[in-house]
Amino acid sequence: MTKNKIKITLAKGRPMLHWVGKKPLDYVKGFPAQLVEVFDSTNTRKIFEAPTYERLKDDWQNLLFHGDNKDVLATLLELGFRGKIDLIYIDPPFKSGADYVRRVELRGLKNLGQIEEDEAPLLQQTMYFDIWNNDAYLQFMYERLMLLKELLTNTGSISIHLDWHVGHYVKLLMDEVFGQENFRNEIARQTVFSHSDPKQFGRNHDIILFYSKTSESIWNVQYQPYDDSYIKSAFRNIEPGTGRRRYQLVSLSGAGSGPPKFFCGKLRYPPPGRHWAGTMGKSIEELEKEGRIVISRNDVPRVKYYLDELPGKVCQSIWTDVFDPQSQSKEKLYFATQKPEALLKRIILASSNPNGLILDGFLGSGTTAAVAQKLGRRWIGVDINKGAIQTTSKRLQKIISNQLERGERDYPVFAIYKVNNYDLQLLRTEAIELAIQHIGIQRMRTDAFFDGYLGKNLVKIIDFNHPLTLLDLQLIQDELKKRPNEDRDVTIVSLGKELAVDPWIDEWNKKHPVNKIRLIELKTDKKYGNFLIHKSAEAKIEVERIDKRKTLVEIQNFISPTIVERLNIDSKLFKVKIPDFRSMIDTVLIDNNYDGKTFHIVYSDVPERKDDLVKGSYEIEVAKSKVKVAVKIIDMLGEEVISVFEV
Repeated sequence: MTKNKIKITLAKGRPMLHWVGKKPLDYVKGFPAQLVEVFDSTNTRKIFEAPTYERLKDDWQNLLFHGDNKDVLATLLELGFRGKIDLIYIDPPFKSGADYVRRVELRGLKNLGQIEEDEAPLLQQTMYFDIWNNDAYLQFMYERLMLLKELLTNTGSISIHLDWHVGHYVKLLMDEVFGQENFRNEIARQTVFSHSDPKQFGRNHDIILFYSKTSESIWNVQYQPYDDSYIKSAFRNIEPGTGRRRYQLVSLSGAGSGPPKFFCGKLRYPPPGRHWAGTMGKSIEELEKEGRIVISRNDVPRVKYYLDELPGKVCQSIWTDVFDPQSQSKEKLYFATQKPEALLKRIILASSNPNGLILDGFLGSGTTAAVAQKLGRRWIGVDINKGAIQTTSKRLQKIISNQLERGERDYPVFAIYKVNNYDLQLLRTEAIELAIQHIGIQRMRTDAFFDGYLGKNLVKIIDFNHPLTLLDLQLIQDELKKRPNEDRDVTIVSLGKELAVDPWIDEWNKKHPVNKIRLIELKTDKKYGNFLIHKSAEAKIEVERIDKRKTLVEIQNFISPTIVERLNIDSKLFKVKIPDFRSMIDTVLIDNNYDGKTFHIVYSDVPERKDDLVKGSYEIEVAKSKVKVAVKIIDMLGEEVISVFEV
């Protein structure tokens, strides 16, 4: 795919927020989207190497992208999705200063992996660090909001989930990008019943900013259940002979000449074309025949409204009934910042119609995609975190499998693409967290550049997916120039280094009596060098054809050295015994005709509950001719192992 410049519309709204380094996007470049996996339990064997909108519009498959959302959004524009998205929901970083982790429990081990809400888990993955300086955060959001606007239809809308940290800043960004006239709501969602804050009112809500692309946006009224106190006060009448059927009486109000009056004991009905409010779409004659008209003492007619016929109260901008999933909930995935399905259901139903196209650019645990799938919408999900992609894929596999069992066949296929060759062997956030624990670094929450302290030294951890380079050193030098009063030395932590690094550091230290640089190279350091000696997971699998159309796949053993090592590091126990190797396996996926390039998931073993183990033995249908059967095992930390067998 050629990298063409894609024009981005200039943001012209008011007011405009300014920050250091503000730069609007004029053009972006799309990147190749590499197809890596397809969930295809209906065995359609569809392949869309380049998922253009033109190819997909009449034969849709849902899309899951692994990559930086800025790159993916640019790629979607290049693939023809400009003006095609009906609803965008995003739950971006809040600039909270916190680390967000995914809690990991081994399967079937109630006492080993069980996590209490207020305890540190034996296994956890840091999914991302929500630590920013203000200017960097604003530029990050500004660029992505501009791209998201390009993707929306003219009847589309966007809902952004935020909280008190940056909600007010992003509101101004939205006014600039989408226009103040397209602001629809600031929704306050209660998150907990109460919260103890020692020096201010307890913070127990977050917000959702709701904007439309134009004044003509999709809108479907949503309702909330009546609360008990309202039912008791408003529906206090009981219909005789029906047991407990409750109703309320509502006075008729009219248009023009006032409500109908009674003359000689009979209603004078409105003339043709006259409509009266409060008649539920029925004529007064129909209501009278149904016995729903009640006459008050002053001869004013009222209509009976039965509780069991009403959808509830119309949703307002304060939501007190959609709390985050609790630990005992089946919905709970122990994924950082997971949002409840009920919340996304309300947003999706309100702002899209059946078969509409929904986009989430910060997908996380996949709630948006899960709810869109259940509601018969098409969806696109994007996340930079491989763990998020795996969690979402697993979640959607279960949902679609259940839908197929019920005979529901709306959009049963989804494909996973990798954009800009984004493939981290080791999750950067997790690597940093492990290095901090391993070396004994004290984390720093307030510094957007340095990661912490080691003794009195500032610490900078270099991305472990590349060696320490002269460019990295230049960035550290530039940062120190911004801090003329900084007199601490700097410790750099890296997995490797370029040859030119040592001479550069030697020369730097000769010229600088303060801010001296020390390097901890984890591959060779005598004290810390045993860190990240990565051993891949290993599986022992037997695959044999049992008849012309069936093959038996048996997983006989599996070991994840990473899990074993992590348990020994994090647990107080010196050694941990794992009685069943399946405890370390999260998911088993099988392709019954692997082409060596794209993994088609035609069978998936995703246990329903956290304590359930994978089956480990599977009878799979195959073609009569010789085929390759691929078995992908994903462990509880997200590491993947693929084994291929010819049968």
